[in-house]
Amino acid sequence: MQIYFEYPKYLILVAVAIAAATSFLLYYKDKLYKELAKWKKILMASLRFVFVLIILLLLLNPIFKSSETIVQKPILAVVQDNSASILLNKDSVYYKNQYKTELNKLLADLKNRFDLRYLQFDEAINTDTVLNFKGQLTNISSIFPEIISSYAGMNLGAVLIATDGIFNSGENPVYLNNINFPVYSIALGDTISQKDLILKDIMHNHIAFLGNKFPVRILISAEKCLEKESEIIVTKDEKIIYKEKFELPENSKQKYIDIELFADKVGTQQYSVELKKLDSEISYENNFADFIINIVDNRNKILLLANSPHPDLGAIQYALKNNPDFELDLRYIYDFNESVKNYDLVILHQLPSVQFAATTILSEIKKNSIPSLYIIGANTSIQAFNSVETGMKIVANSNKMDDALGSLNLNFVAFELGVDQSFFKYLSPLKVNFADYNFENEAKILLYQSINGVKTTKPLIAFVDDNLGSKLGVICGEGIWRWRLDDYKYNSDHESFNAFINKTVQYLLVKRIKDKLNVEFKQIYNENEPVLINASFYNEAFDLVPNLDLSLVLTNEEGKEFTSSFLNFGNSYRLDMGRLEAGKYKFNVETKFDNRIYEFAGQFLVKSINIESLITTANHSVLHQLAEKTNAKVFYPNEMNKIREQIEADQNIADVAYKNEKLHDFTDLYLLFFVILLFAAVEWGLRKFWGSY
Repeated sequence: MQIYFEYPKYLILVAVAIAAATSFLLYYKDKLYKELAKWKKILMASLRFVFVLIILLLLLNPIFKSSETIVQKPILAVVQDNSASILLNKDSVYYKNQYKTELNKLLADLKNRFDLRYLQFDEAINTDTVLNFKGQLTNISSIFPEIISSYAGMNLGAVLIATDGIFNSGENPVYLNNINFPVYSIALGDTISQKDLILKDIMHNHIAFLGNKFPVRILISAEKCLEKESEIIVTKDEKIIYKEKFELPENSKQKYIDIELFADKVGTQQYSVELKKLDSEISYENNFADFIINIVDNRNKILLLANSPHPDLGAIQYALKNNPDFELDLRYIYDFNESVKNYDLVILHQLPSVQFAATTILSEIKKNSIPSLYIIGANTSIQAFNSVETGMKIVANSNKMDDALGSLNLNFVAFELGVDQSFFKYLSPLKVNFADYNFENEAKILLYQSINGVKTTKPLIAFVDDNLGSKLGVICGEGIWRWRLDDYKYNSDHESFNAFINKTVQYLLVKRIKDKLNVEFKQIYNENEPVLINASFYNEAFDLVPNLDLSLVLTNEEGKEFTSSFLNFGNSYRLDMGRLEAGKYKFNVETKFDNRIYEFAGQFLVKSINIESLITTANHSVLHQLAEKTNAKVFYPNEMNKIREQIEADQNIADVAYKNEKLHDFTDLYLLFFVILLFAAVEWGLRKFWGSY
């Protein structure tokens, strides 16, 4: 032990001198002690000298350095594969029972010699101790970065992995860098393929349209199957919707089967595919798989409402009829007595007219913020049109009609026109009112009127956004049926005309956000991923509103309800419900703003995954390559008793001894204060006993 002082060492001599002086002056100069025996004076003077000296030395702030030798055992990280593929072989009973006992015995044996760290892994590494072989993914590569990070700077001797070598997530561990320690392995599973019919993959679109057929491609493989054929069965809602026999592929080869299914119901639909079981398969779990498709009725309902028959109507109808996204309904005002609120777009041809004001329909369009397209013609009532509040006023100078060509506005960027600019150069003129046009709101003019070769600022086709979030378009003339003929005349088809009409309709159908409570979520989650739901809330000015209390009530298929609250993230909200069991879930989000309750209802599906059963043959070559790369060895379960001996024989795996030095302050030694107190008390007691004060 070495002692250091904060102040110069010569002050130690000064402290000794002061302690000696106080003792000498008290017991040899004071007359009270002249008659006292010499040995008594020496004893009391020595006691005083010691505790005074200790006190003075403590004022010099002494510190001392201590050291100890610490021996650290080598760390042995034992990492057990807990994925489901371990049980998918003929030795599954062994791994469920006897293997666990043998593993525990091995761990107890290794613990006597090494600093043992037990870990498990499936899709990621963890510290669980329950070995149940239920992991749905295997990521061997996740082991090493975690171990390198956790034991950096420590005496990491080796890693012992117990796995079948099958990985279906992450990268091939053989190609990882920075593995500077031996990687021993216990090779589990069976490398000899067994009889098995496997449904390896299902390929499909994520979205299908209602009323259409959608393709599904199924990938199948067969291992050591003597049968020549099997049967594929597809069910939905526990009803068989497809069933057909197929020839098995040759041994160890794969085969695609293409089928078509009918989308008959809107929403997230779950389908189950089954390969009919063969006798004595090693696993039947890989004969089944589910897939999910979101079936949407993406067809926007369009009402083409006309004052009377007109060739424009046929041109529009032909342009839109082949678009699967649109459902067009051509009607005439004189026999239309229905509501328009179920339509996504209303095209009004020469309405309102002198004969039909269509007041009820126009007010319903406004009330429900339905996008609309007005086609102005000779029968249009300009006075009634101006009262509709379209954002555009027509000031008719007379009842005369002009022929107006379309002059393209090169600055128009509201949407892609779907045609080349040259398309507009050969179009016939439309019949327009001899009038002036005034816009109350900002307008996007697509075509200007060109009359008698003079380009004007009057609109031929214009668009306006109203204050309620919907769009409104105006074609200020009739006769677009001629444009369809013009297209055929110059291009021998109607493609350009059809594309232009479709693009125009698509633009009008795009709406701004109208719902104040906006909830974003996936319609399909895998059972091994967390269910995340995001939300946002808008006020009347479409500004995001933070710091609201949003709650969610989740209902599973059994009808059980679970309530959770969103967390506030800036101007938005997030809820992490973690991993949920496979099945269908409904939820309802609710919040209160400005004394009003806002709700959003939705549903999603958690999809089960069955990746582990797709490969049932162990891949021990990965383990041998890792062992060769790191100068280690691969063992089999019947060789577990040799593992300790083999690892101990590695000269690079040894105890590490190091000296641990520490600096201590004497004031931290509480015993020293008791020594001072003891010496002072004894010295005072003796003086009192022998007759002094």
